[in-house]
Amino acid sequence: GFHNNNIKAIPENAFVGNPLLQTIHFYDNPIQFVGQSAFQYLPKLHTLSLNGATDIQEFPDLKGTTSLEVLTLTRAGIRLLPRGMCQQLPSLRVLELSHNQIEDLPSFHRCQRLEELGLQHNRIHEIRADTFVQLMALRSVDLSWNYIQFIHPEAFVTLHSLTKLDLTDNRLVTLPLDGLGGLTHLKLQGNPALSEPFTKESFPKMRVLEVPYAYQCCAYGSCNSFFKMSNQWEAEDMSPEEEDAHKRTMELFAGHADNHYDLDADDLQLDLEESKLHPTIQCTPSPGPFKPCDHLFESWIIRLGVWVIVLVSVLCNGLVIVAVFASPSYLSPLKFIIGSIAGANMLTGIYCSMLALVDALTYGQFAKYGARWETGAGCRVTGFLSVFASEAAIFLLTLAAVQCSISVSCVRGYGKSPSLGKVKAAAFCCLLLSSVAAVLPLFSIGEYGASPLCLPYPIPDGKPATLGFTVALVMTNMLCFLTITGTYIRLYCNLLKGEFSAVWDCAMVKHVAWLIFTNCLLYCPVAFLTFSSTLSLFLITPEVIKSVLLVVLPLPACLNPLLYLLFNPHFRDDLRLLRQKGQDKGRYPQSCGVDDMEKSSYDSTQALVSFSDIDHIFETPDSLGVHPILDSYSFPSMTLVPCQQ
Repeated sequence: GFHNNNIKAIPENAFVGNPLLQTIHFYDNPIQFVGQSAFQYLPKLHTLSLNGATDIQEFPDLKGTTSLEVLTLTRAGIRLLPRGMCQQLPSLRVLELSHNQIEDLPSFHRCQRLEELGLQHNRIHEIRADTFVQLMALRSVDLSWNYIQFIHPEAFVTLHSLTKLDLTDNRLVTLPLDGLGGLTHLKLQGNPALSEPFTKESFPKMRVLEVPYAYQCCAYGSCNSFFKMSNQWEAEDMSPEEEDAHKRTMELFAGHADNHYDLDADDLQLDLEESKLHPTIQCTPSPGPFKPCDHLFESWIIRLGVWVIVLVSVLCNGLVIVAVFASPSYLSPLKFIIGSIAGANMLTGIYCSMLALVDALTYGQFAKYGARWETGAGCRVTGFLSVFASEAAIFLLTLAAVQCSISVSCVRGYGKSPSLGKVKAAAFCCLLLSSVAAVLPLFSIGEYGASPLCLPYPIPDGKPATLGFTVALVMTNMLCFLTITGTYIRLYCNLLKGEFSAVWDCAMVKHVAWLIFTNCLLYCPVAFLTFSSTLSLFLITPEVIKSVLLVVLPLPACLNPLLYLLFNPHFRDDLRLLRQKGQDKGRYPQSCGVDDMEKSSYDSTQALVSFSDIDHIFETPDSLGVHPILDSYSFPSMTLVPCQQ
């Protein structure tokens, strides 16, 4: 052995005159050159290990070394394997070529005794039909961390002894199953395009299965007990001699320590399990509430709750939008914001309807479509819609609170409030910020496809990038709620002092206050879940997290319009005006519509008209020409009531 030395070159005929040499190990040497005849004509050599020779790009010529059984050439720069390699090495049993630059594989059909083949961390793009043909003794193949896009349908047909196959982190779209019936270990994680479901009949002898998506484990059930039990058997039953054999096998796969197998120990383990335990398959990742097998909504309570949210949010918000924007009454800046919030809340209802529709269409068989739904464009559109709607509602609510405070201050100081045009510009900025937040997960800042709910909110075992984006989003929303709360506390303190009692009416102030209270209250569980997941403060079950995200998170989209429809007098006024407009259309002259518009302008509690101006109107009706209007209409009870009352 030549371990950890400063050997830079192995010259030609380096081991000539040593015909009885049986083992050669070169570990961690800065080898830059290996002579073509360095390992030739060593008839007794059965083990050759050359690891860490990063500058070697050509496979060594092993002519005359016909007894070689174990060949390890890892962490080098080998790009091509000679087509006559197996002819030179007829006795080869273990071939480890990990961490090289190999792009194309020759046919190994002349390596009839080959049992283990390690080709992980290379640049292999495809497996042809003749690559492993007639390798009857081959038991383990490691092709992980390559660029494999295509495997010929007959590539594994003749591998009757194959028990372990590792295809982790490749670019597979499909996996040919012919010839894989004897597998006991199969690793397919890291192939996002491989979403096809598997059945127990595909792998009747399978014991350990790692797949890209948890839905592919639904056919095998949950088997956490098997993993724990197998570890106990391995720890209790392995003798000191077997442990030494285990360590020797580890050395052969030093470049890929996480994915190697101890064949002898595994075979003993499988025999014990088959004869005594009869275990089921250990399949990962395991299904769960966020990776369901049968139904997207696993509870009828959640399913009915989501449908109620869909119906209420879509219908009620639609009614608010019609009442605000279609009414002939005066459209004040704050009323415009309330209508915009209703539009955002309706989008939340549409998001929930998309999830409810997916649940209905995949009822009882969600595992068949779960992977395609998560990775498809539909999930990304759904997630974008959800984030955009929720952020737009929060930003617009912040604008409403600020608008209330600024309007009162401006009327007090300058005699007028901000114009509708300025408020529209501010609302457009809110929508633009919401769009930016919703677009970020499409560029790998956060993730919509982490769960079938298509939300970038924390889920068990979520990715750090997703958690970081969620924390940033929740912190932004919490800052908005703090701004809203501080602004409204200041506004109420000023109103209680009586400073603005002559220039304000309570209808919209109270409505915005109710919106702030309900939205802050319902957002607390989401913020709590986020920070609990980040800091690991409390153990919260996935079922609870899923219920909060499906029911509590979109609940403001239902309550916000109901508060307006049930308790705000403006809705009743707008509804009356819309009804009158429909009844009087074509029966009254155009002036009646003008009178209604003027009367509605007086009725609006957002006009911010001072009591001194109102008194002036009543004192000089004839000069203003509004006496007929005041005589023919009565004002609502909420009109012109100062806030301190």
